[in-house]
Amino acid sequence: MKTAESQVFGALIMGITYGLFEEAIYDKSTGRMLNPDMEFYRLAGIKDVGTLKVHMMTGKGYDERGVIGLGEPPVISPGAAISNAVANACGVRVPYLPLTPDKVIAALHKEGGVA
Repeated sequence: MKTAESQVFGALIMGITYGLFEEAIYDKSTGRMLNPDMEFYRLAGIKDVGTLKVHMMTGKGYDERGVIGLGEPPVISPGAAISNAVANACGVRVPYLPLTPDKVIAALHKEGGVA
């Protein structure tokens, strides 16, 4: 059970990372990646994640299913949840991930929310 929970925690952290930080930046004229290493390719650290809670659905009806995919589904939802939270907080939907401060400010300017 602990291994399964750890898999879900890792997937949630991956989802938070792509929702907030993970971005490949390319030179428009050469196509060369400008942040190709861990020094400049930002990933979430322990202070970026906060407290996560994993609740495993077990018992009759669940245990009989056998082996199922576990790590993939939790990767998807954090980006959507973060995007919806930002839209709810500032009234403007930012159409691209990661939701960096410059993208949020640009969306606010476009919608007239910031002078």
